[in-house]
Order: sequence, then C-alpha cells, then structure tokens
Amino acid sequence: FCSHRFLYSGADYKDKYYPITTSYDYDAPLSEAGDPTEKLYDIRAIIGKFQLVPAGPMPPPTPKFSYGYISLPLRVAFLDILSLLSPGLPFHSSFPLTFETVMQTHGFMLYRTVLPDDILQPVLLSVLENGIHDLAYVLLNGEYKGTLERDRVNAINITGQLGDSLDFLVESMGHINFGANNSDFKGLTHNITLGSTILSNWLIYPLDIDSAVAQEWPPYVPQSNSTAGPAFYTGVFKTPGINYDTYVKFPGWSKV
Repeated sequence: FCSHRFLYSGADYKDKYYPITTSYDYDAPLSEAGDPTEKLYDIRAIIGKFQLVPAGPMPPPTPKFSYGYISLPLRVAFLDILSLLSPGLPFHSSFPLTFETVMQTHGFMLYRTVLPDDILQPVLLSVLENGIHDLAYVLLNGEYKGTLERDRVNAINITGQLGDSLDFLVESMGHINFGANNSDFKGLTHNITLGSTILSNWLIYPLDIDSAVAQEWPPYVPQSNSTAGPAFYTGVFKTPGINYDTYVKFPGWSKV
C-alpha cells in the first residue's frame, strides 16, 4: 500500500500522470487511522500456522471524535509572504530550472518573469503538453488567471502591459515511483511561450513552507479581501481535553 502526508506523495503513470491519493485504501491491513482490519487478523492467522505469534489481544481501534465545523477567518495571500516562504535570494536564470536543479525536493516553487510587450488582445500563454510538472497557478500582477496542468491543460489566454509581473506557482503532486518515467523532474520542464515569443529572464523562488509554518504563525501582514488565487487560511478550535483521532473535510473546496 502507499500513502503520503502533506507534500510527500507518489504517483502512477498509465498513459497519463496520476497522483496517488492520501489514503491507506490500497487493500492495507491497517485502516487510515491505523486501526486493525479483518485482513490483519487473516495475516496473523496465516503466520500463526508456521510460527508463534505474540500472545494477548490485538490493540483496539483508537478513539475518534468529531470536532464539528471550524471557521477559517484569517486569509493571508501567498504573494504577501513570499519573503517568509523563500527567505534566500531567488535564482536568476534565462530559462526555467527544475525543482531538482535548485535542490527543491517536493512542494511548491514560484517562477517569475515579466511581459515583454503590451498585450491588448488575448494572446495564448502556452507550454508543451508535458511541460508542467505537475500543476501551475498563473498569476498576473498577483491576480489569478488560470491553471495549467500536466497532460491536461497546457494553455490559457491573457492580456496585459509591458513589464507586468507574470508568476507561475508550480506544485509537485508526487514523483512517479516506477517504470520508464521514474526520472520525473518537477517544475517548468519546458519553456513558456507567449504567442510566438519564448519567455526568458526568470526569477525562481524555492519555497520552504514547513519552516515558515514552524515560525510564529499566522504572519502579521494586512489581510486581503480577495478570495481568488493561492493563500493560507487559518482557524482555531478547542479540544475537550483529550487528544482524539479525527479527520478533516473541506466541502465545497477545490484545488483550482
């Protein structure tokens, strides 16, 4: 079976790229909560035919608790805390570099360039079909414009002015873990084209979200009224004094 927590997922490749879900649902002997299943008892019984197994009862399932609805009133826009997420200087490169080139093993990385001309009418912003590994949120002057996705969406139309900031927040959704495609480099793996122009002169920001969240959180920045584009949402809830297992559900939320 396979599982991931937070940013450490794997992926399959069967004609297309398929990130692996965060779950112990691959016929595992333990449940998502680490509780024993019937399969575990069957495995134990088979092993017991050939050698002694530890005496005594199996550990019981862990207690669970529903904490109810939790509001997330604090929203911090991603770009407002870029210096916290990427405290070092950005990498400068004529053309995009992969995560691996700048020693980013997982998570997110920001690629930034500027529009080379005024674009009064919509022009196609595109990349080769397999040029995004794996998902890229496109922002123009901080405003969300669309999402490019590996094997699925490789172009959107944009307008803008000379010098406008163009950002690609790229997410690694998990490395392919077997087969001919297991050299699965992440990031912008091909050039980005605006109309017929290849975009160049990039600033590349590796993002260390783990370290940022481990510091005083949430950061003290002015709240944004926008609800579009990447952001961090924070809420607080109280426990009844005992640490129970629970699950998180986000009804109505989506990645894009």
